[in-house]
Amino acid sequence: MVIKLAFRNLRRHLRRTIITVAAIGLGTGLALFSIGLGDGGHQQMIENGVRIGQGHLTVQRDGFLESPSSSLYIEDPDPFMAIIWDSPYVDRAFPRIRGEGILATAAGAEGVMFQGIDPSAPGEAAIFKDSLSEGEFLTDYNAARVYLGTKLADRLKLKLGKKAVLTTQDAAGEITSTLLRVQGIFKSGSGTIDGSICIIPIGFLQEALSMGRGVTSIAIYLNNPFKQEHAFEEIGSQLPRGQTYLYKWQVLQPDLRDYVVIDDAFGYMIYAVILLIVAIGVLNTVLMSVMERRREIGILTALGMENRHVMLMVLVETVFITLLGILFGLAIGLGVNWYFSTYGLDLSQWSPEEWSLAGTVIDPVLRSHLRPHRAFGLCFLVFLLTVTMGIYPAWKASRTLPVEAMEKP
Repeated sequence: MVIKLAFRNLRRHLRRTIITVAAIGLGTGLALFSIGLGDGGHQQMIENGVRIGQGHLTVQRDGFLESPSSSLYIEDPDPFMAIIWDSPYVDRAFPRIRGEGILATAAGAEGVMFQGIDPSAPGEAAIFKDSLSEGEFLTDYNAARVYLGTKLADRLKLKLGKKAVLTTQDAAGEITSTLLRVQGIFKSGSGTIDGSICIIPIGFLQEALSMGRGVTSIAIYLNNPFKQEHAFEEIGSQLPRGQTYLYKWQVLQPDLRDYVVIDDAFGYMIYAVILLIVAIGVLNTVLMSVMERRREIGILTALGMENRHVMLMVLVETVFITLLGILFGLAIGLGVNWYFSTYGLDLSQWSPEEWSLAGTVIDPVLRSHLRPHRAFGLCFLVFLLTVTMGIYPAWKASRTLPVEAMEKP
């Protein structure tokens, strides 16, 4: 009977019910869209960051993080590669040589970060390869070639086929210089990356730096980035104990990690404001509904309806409105997220020149990515908050005295 009365009350004030359901639905849908777009943007940033950087996980010598010296290298990477490839979490893994040096021409000299890669490895340095502006990507494993950014090339007045001298430390800690010829120029969209990074064949660097077959790091890319913690534990437990360690990208790229954390915190504040507005709207609607039906509630009480049943009736109304609103919000939120995950949100018209932040490149086309547990968590929170807001009006209705209620029209 209580449920029947609650549904009848909602139907009797259909316009108010529809408005309240729409308010909950729009608030939920907006929050789902914000979560999806925010998570999608962060995922794109992280993926670009690890592709430019050192992978989701990285094996390197102790101390290399603080002082990236060529003397801190892994002499034989094969045992490490065998362990890494045995992991079900690994999609790709690349041995690399990373270091710092000075690239000089007759026009001047610039401090650079060089990265030695195997040009023939599928997927290696793909983000740089895709950003080709002039010439071609590296092709020969042992050639004295360099692939560098447009800003660095402009500052050093380097053109395709021109020569530059790289000066750095070799594996013994001695200063060494080597001659390189420009094979290609890339434009990533980040001034920092285009002005400081140069790519060199790893075979050439191993010989020039007297490393033998050694490398300074092994970059690991996972087939599911959300399984990073499992991969870290599984691979880390099998690596030989000693001077090499497994690092997460959060340790190697603290600027990117901090940006994502701060942006997430800001996003949570926005969601909190949206949910608070929705909750206040529900409180106001249910309270007004109770006040308007005070006389009716008084009559029901006079006819013998117990206070707990009056309270239950109002709560059932709140729960029903909330569930309808959440379903409406899910339809809106999932639909909008599907659209922007498929077609993306193009922001390039506001800034066509450069999209970079926290040491990584940002895609100007943002794609939404809404994970199921995030959507479920938000819907549960909306349900909990709005039902909680319905408790006070329900309690107030249950305290209605029949004599007082029927005295007033």
